[in-house]
Amino acid sequence: MAIQYFEKEKTFLLQGKETSYAMTVNKDGWLCHLYWGKKLNQVNDLPTLDELTHRRSMIGSHVSEIELLEYRTWGGECVLEPSLKITFPDGTRSLFLIYKSHEIQGDLLTITLEDTQYPVEVTLCYQLRPEMDIIERSARIRNTGSEAFTLEMAGSANWTLPKHSQYRLTYFTGAYGHEFQMSRETFGSAKRVLESRRGLSGFDCAPFFMVDSGDATEEYGDVFFGSVIWSGNWKIVAERDWSEQNVIAGGINDFEFAYYLESGQVYETPVFFAGYLTEGGFGGVSRRMHRYEREYIIHPTERDRILPIIYNTHNSFYNRVDESIVMAEIDAAHEAGIELFILEGGWSGWDDLDSPVNNYHSHRLGFGTWEVNPKRFPNGLKPLADKIHGYGMKFGLWIEPEAVFHTSRIVKEHPDWIIGYDNRPLETSGAMGCYSLDMANDEACEYITNLLIKLVGENDIDYIKNDFNRFISHMGRRGVALEHKMEGNDKYTRNMWKCYRRLKEAFPDLIFENSASGGKRLDLGMLTFAGRMHRSDNQDPLDSVTMFDTLSYFIPPKFHGGACFVSNAFSGWFNSRRTPIQYQGYMGMMSSLSVSLGLQEVSAECLSEIKRVIALAKDVREVVQMGDLYRIVSVLDNPYGAYQFVSQDASRSVVFIMGQHMHFADMPDRVCLKALKPDAQYRVTGHGIYYKKPYCRYEPTQPYYYEEIPERVKDYGIFTGNGLMHCGLPISLRGDTDCELLMIEEI
Repeated sequence: MAIQYFEKEKTFLLQGKETSYAMTVNKDGWLCHLYWGKKLNQVNDLPTLDELTHRRSMIGSHVSEIELLEYRTWGGECVLEPSLKITFPDGTRSLFLIYKSHEIQGDLLTITLEDTQYPVEVTLCYQLRPEMDIIERSARIRNTGSEAFTLEMAGSANWTLPKHSQYRLTYFTGAYGHEFQMSRETFGSAKRVLESRRGLSGFDCAPFFMVDSGDATEEYGDVFFGSVIWSGNWKIVAERDWSEQNVIAGGINDFEFAYYLESGQVYETPVFFAGYLTEGGFGGVSRRMHRYEREYIIHPTERDRILPIIYNTHNSFYNRVDESIVMAEIDAAHEAGIELFILEGGWSGWDDLDSPVNNYHSHRLGFGTWEVNPKRFPNGLKPLADKIHGYGMKFGLWIEPEAVFHTSRIVKEHPDWIIGYDNRPLETSGAMGCYSLDMANDEACEYITNLLIKLVGENDIDYIKNDFNRFISHMGRRGVALEHKMEGNDKYTRNMWKCYRRLKEAFPDLIFENSASGGKRLDLGMLTFAGRMHRSDNQDPLDSVTMFDTLSYFIPPKFHGGACFVSNAFSGWFNSRRTPIQYQGYMGMMSSLSVSLGLQEVSAECLSEIKRVIALAKDVREVVQMGDLYRIVSVLDNPYGAYQFVSQDASRSVVFIMGQHMHFADMPDRVCLKALKPDAQYRVTGHGIYYKKPYCRYEPTQPYYYEEIPERVKDYGIFTGNGLMHCGLPISLRGDTDCELLMIEEI
C-alpha cells in the first residue's frame, strides 16, 4: 500500500516510487513531522521525535516537539511561519490542534485535528501521486461551535525539509516585459518571502519553488519542488531556524485576507503540492512537472490537442478594424496556411475607425457591455465566423471580461459590481482607464459568465483570448457587512475560476487563452482550463528565448502563448531592433506559432518566408507540443541556447539552436542530444541559412561566395542514437540572431 498507518507507533508512512514521507502522533496528540526523503523500507527506519528534537549536545538542549508540527498553528513556543491563525470571539488567538481521527482511501489520506478547548476542526488532506513522488496538500477548516470566528491566516501546508546547512532556493521573479527571471540564493537564517499582493498570481513572482543541496545541475542532483495552485494573492515562505531546521510554508497570502467563518461553515484552502526528485536535477524537475500537469492538472481536451497555427490582428491593425478590412485579411491568412484567425481589439464599442472619441480608442467604450460595434461590423461577427469556417479555419476573439470602461452603463446601473470602497472615488487601473468588475460579487460574476456563453454561442467562436490588463491593488467591496469585507480577494479568485470553468463546460472544444497582459495570471490554477497561457507582452524573440527557458521549468512549452511571435511590433517596441522572420518563427515554434503581420502588405519575399516557417511549424509541432523538453544549452549561461524536444517513443526529435550575440567568431560546442534510442539509426536534417560555398574572406569575387541555398535545408547524414547522445553534432552560429532547427527522425 502507498499509504500505511502503524497503530503501535501511531505513525503514518506515505510511500512514493522513490521517496517516503512520514509523520507521527506524539503523547500529547500533536501531529509531528518525521521524515521526507529517499525511500525507506519500514517504519523502524524512521527517526524518533526524541532524536529530531535533540539538536545540541548540551544538557536540556531539546527543543519543543511543537516546532515539528506537520501543520503549524499560531500558538505555543514556536515562532516559525504558521499555516493557521484564528481570532475567536473572546479575543483568543492561539490554537492547539490534536489528533482526532484519520481515514485512508487508496492514495488519499485525511487526518482530522481539533483544538483542545475551542470549537475548530481541521482536516488535513494528503493526495499522494506515488508514481511521481508528489503530494498534494490542502486543509479544510470547520467551525464546530455556535459563534463565528475569523481566520486571519489559512495556509495550505508547511513542508519540513531534511536538515542541511547549505540549501539553495530557486525561484522566478520579474516585472512587465521581463517576466520569469531566475533567482538563486542560499537559505539564510531568516525568512525569504515569495508572494503576490496584486490580486493576481502575478509576474512579480511565480508561485513555484525549487530547493537543492547547493550542487544540483540541469541533469544531476536531487531537488525538492512545489507550487501553490492559486490565481490570486499567494505566499510561500522559506525559513531556517536557529537549529538549521528548514521549512517551506505557503498557500493563500494573509495580506488583505480575513475570512469570517460562521457556525458549521467550512473553509477549504487551495492545494499546495510538493515533490522530491531523488536524481535528475532541474531538468528532471521540469519533465516531472510537465508530466504531473498533463496527468492531473490540464483539461484532457487541451492535453491531447495539437494547437493550430494562429493569426492575430493585433499588430496588423492595432484595433483599427472593420468588416471589410478583416474579410480581406481572412483571405490572405488562409492562403498563407493559417488555421486559426483571431480578431483582437476593435470589435466592441461604437463609432467608426477614425472617430477621435477616447483618444481614437472608441472601441474601449464598449468594455463592460461587450456589444459588437454596429458601425464597424453592421452585420455582427457571424459573417466573419462563417467565412473563416468556410476555409476550414477556426475563429477566435479577444475580450477582457473583467474590465469595465468608466462611462459604461454597467457603472451607472450596478455600481456595486465595481471594485471600490463605499466612501472613496472609484479607482481606474491599467493603461486603458478602466474599472475592474468585482467577480467576488455573485451577480456580477453571473452576468459576465452568461455574457461570455452567449457571445461564444451566437458567433460560433472556437477560441477566446481572455485578457486582464490591470491589477487589483485595493479590493474594496460594496454592499457587504464589515466582517466580510476582507474576503474579497479569496472570493474573487474562486468566482473567476467558476466563470471560466462554466464557459469551458458549456463549450468543451473551446480553446481558452489565459492572457492577463502576459504573465499576470500564469499559474497552475488557470492551467486547469486554459489551452494557452500568454507568457509576456514582450515578444522580442531574443528576450523570449530567456523567458521560454525559465518558464519551461514549471509550465509545459506547448502552453507558452503569445499573439505576435512573427511580428516586428514588440521587438521594435521593447528594444528598437528587428529580427529575421526565421528567428521569430523558430522562437514561436517552441510553443505554438502565431503570426501578426499585415499579410496583404508584406513583400513577396517576406510572405514566402512566412509560408516556409508555417509549413515547417506544422511538420514539427506534434513532437514539440507532445514531447519531452531538454534544455541542452541554456541562454542564461551562454550566448546561445539549444532546446531539444523528444517524442514519447523517441522516434522523432526536434532541436532548436537559438543564437543570441556571438562574438569573436567563436563556434558553439558540439551539441549532445538526450533520450534517443542508443542503437537506432537517425537521419538528421537541418533547417536554417546555408551556403553553396563556405565563407572565405579572401575570395570575395568567387561566383558562389556567400550565396544562400534557397531551400534552407541541409542533410547532415545518418547517425546512431548513441553517437548523437555522446559525440553530438557540430553547429554553426555567427553574429546576432542566427538560428537553426534540426529534425532527427528514426529510419
